[in-house]
Amino acid sequence: MCKNCNGFTLVEAVFALALLLVITTVLLPLFAQIMMERQNIALKAKAQQILDAALYEENIHKEMTVVDGRTTFVIHSDYEENDMWKVCVRWTDYANRSAERCGYVKR
Repeated sequence: MCKNCNGFTLVEAVFALALLLVITTVLLPLFAQIMMERQNIALKAKAQQILDAALYEENIHKEMTVVDGRTTFVIHSDYEENDMWKVCVRWTDYANRSAERCGYVKR
């Protein structure tokens, strides 16, 4: 055998590829979950924008629907005691979880 060989052996190459495969298999679902949560944060920001717009709109119906891409936002408004107006926005995020944001304004 050659004493000054500087190359990889077949066992070393197979071990390196197996290690790379294990790391990729572990990290790929984690990256997919991170991307889905980033999209859910964007949906939450969009819902807050819709809620802010609905709070300052004078003539809003009791229930409205806003469709933005693949997501449907449902806006509910209701008067409560002391002339407080409650507006809630409901939607289903990309993980199929139901979410809601509410806001109050005095009229």
